[in-house]
Amino acid sequence: MNRVRAACRRKGYTYWTEKTYLRWIVRYVKHHGTEHPCAFGNEEVRDYLSHLATGRNVAAATQNQVLNALLFLHRDVLGAEWGAASDVDRAKEPERRPQKR
Repeated sequence: MNRVRAACRRKGYTYWTEKTYLRWIVRYVKHHGTEHPCAFGNEEVRDYLSHLATGRNVAAATQNQVLNALLFLHRDVLGAEWGAASDVDRAKEPERRPQKR
């Protein structure tokens, strides 16, 4: 977690972004059994995002925030090569239609 904090500060992220990223990273690691995240890849990220979308029913914006936190963890903290990160799809906001009154 100290490496995550240091990377956030090095990139100039706000305190709130740092705090949010740390919380999502901890939840992500706990979801996968507290194994070190360097062993995780695209499948684990997809699995966690799917869990949030279906099991926890989080909003699309939250799913995208979690994806950003996990990409930050893998790329900037762990130094993993994630050229295939584009394989992980971003959540889309549902289309809202005007309601008749």
